[in-house]
Order: sequence, then structure tokens, then C-alpha cells
Amino acid sequence: MTSILLLSLLMGVILGVSAHRAGLCAVKAVAEVMTSGRGWILWSFLKASMWVFGFAAVANTLTDGIALRHWPMSATAVLGGLIFGLGAGANGACSFSTFVRLADGHFVMLFTLAGWPLGMLGVHLLWPALHQPPVQAPGAPVWFLVAIGPWMVWQGLHILRRLRDEGWAQLRAAQWPLSLSVTLIAMANFAILASGSTWSFTSTMLCTVQAAPLSGCAQGTSLWLVSGAAVLGMIGSAVLRGSYQLRRIRIKAALRHGLAGVVMGAGAALIPGGNDGLILFGLPALAPHALSSWLAIIAGVALALILRRLAGRPIPVIFCEGDICCARL
Repeated sequence: MTSILLLSLLMGVILGVSAHRAGLCAVKAVAEVMTSGRGWILWSFLKASMWVFGFAAVANTLTDGIALRHWPMSATAVLGGLIFGLGAGANGACSFSTFVRLADGHFVMLFTLAGWPLGMLGVHLLWPALHQPPVQAPGAPVWFLVAIGPWMVWQGLHILRRLRDEGWAQLRAAQWPLSLSVTLIAMANFAILASGSTWSFTSTMLCTVQAAPLSGCAQGTSLWLVSGAAVLGMIGSAVLRGSYQLRRIRIKAALRHGLAGVVMGAGAALIPGGNDGLILFGLPALAPHALSSWLAIIAGVALALILRRLAGRPIPVIFCEGDICCARL
């Protein structure tokens, strides 16, 4: 096992623990806007992309740079984002949070995961030549780093001051501050990017079923190992936090989550990618399709939650205070 793979596995664990302790979720982000009128979680997703972009800009300035690739903007990608968002809203969880809930004992999410490859394969079989290989993304201009550098310094100092004041108690807390979590996620993801791979849960599945020519598909085994490390990190975090509780699987819920997974998989194949990949390496690469697809995902989630509310079903109420967000169902 090479040192690069060991580093990638460690980064996968950090990604998993950080995502679990922060409770990052696109569905929760939209629910926060709908129930409180605030967008702290949405802003945190964008901060994660800004951190990765900033790290990549530094690397481009000091070294030969990080090889990122992208696709052009297209109506198909926007449609895929909308479909993915509808599926995530029906599922009650996006890519990362599907695994987070699974780690907490919601085994019904296994039906969601089983639906992902079915939806991806369905789109691939109907439209096998949908995507051309991605093209090389241009390096970030120096003035981009000048613009984002002061924010990175300010945000980093803010996180360090809070760690100094609260110490290890912050890391032992049941919920981590959003700023700390997204920074750790961005740092871990950048380390994986620097090793020559682009990883996300959805890209791992897309590569497995060969539904899209993603740049990371050449490291298929590594993608699965990093995914496994991220899941182990989530499980370990759940056990230490005491949030793991085995929930009974109901047939109706299993069917709903399975269908939602198929819809999410179909949307991911159209984009190609999910909200995780768009945040971790799509937006940082300034990919033309990334922002429009991600906004379409958010719109799809919002539409799903509106339909849920119209059907008389409650949506989670999200409270964010002191950079920490909690859900009350």
C-alpha cells in the first residue's frame, strides 16, 4: 500500500467524521431557508468550495498546479440537477447525508443506495453517448488568489481562535461548528485532489457503472477505498457520539427511499455527478456546468419540500446558532 493511498484513506476518514459531526446536508440547507429564513448551511457549502479553490490557487502559484477538468454548461446538466434535487428531497438526504444517516442506524438508506446505480444505468442505457470526456480546466488567475486570500486568512484565524478558547471540547462535541467542518472537508478533499484523484460518493458509483467518463474513474479501486474510509469515519463518529440507533425498516419507507435513490441516480448521470462532487471539485474548478447544476439541485430540493408541505407532511425545522446547526423533526 503506497503512502499516497494511505494519505487518501486518512483524508477519507477526516471527510466522513467532519460531515457527520456537522450534519451537512443540502436538504437541511433548504429546510433551514424555508423554516428560519436563514442560509448558514447553504453558505457553508459555498465556503467549502472557496477553500478548495483557494488551496488549488496557491498550488497553481507555487507548483505546476492541480489538474482539474470540467464540462460545458448544458440544459441536460441543469435538468439532471433538478431531478437529483427532487430525489434528494424525497429521500430526506443528499449524497453525504445519506451515508451520515446510514451511519446513525437508518438502514433504510441502503434502499436509496441500491437505487443509485439503477437510475445511473437507466440513463446510460438510454443515452450511452451523453457525455464527452471532460476538458482540462484553466488554472486560477493570480488575482483570484489575491481576492480570496484575505478571506482565507480571516476564516482560518477565526477557527484557530475558537479552537484555542474551547480546546478539545469542541472536537468532542456532538455537533461541530460549520466553519471548522467545511474547512477540514476542504483540506482533506484538496489532499485527495493533489494526489491525482477526484473523489465523491456519487462519482464512485458513476465510475463503477461506467455511466460517465469522469476523470477519477482511472482510480476506481482507490475511489471505493476512500468511500469506505469515509463511511468508517462516520460510523466511528456515530459510535463515539452515541447517536447510533438501529431503526426498524418499514416497507413503505423502503419503497420511497428506493425510488428516491433511482431518481437521484438518474439525475447524477445527467449532470454528471451529485451535490458532493459539484461542491468538492466542480465549483472549485470553475466548471461551467457546476454552478447551474448545483443551483438546480437546490431548486429541486425546494420543490420536493414544498410538495411535502402541501401534502401535509412536516419538514424539519433547522436551528443554527453559534455556527452550529441542529434539526428538530
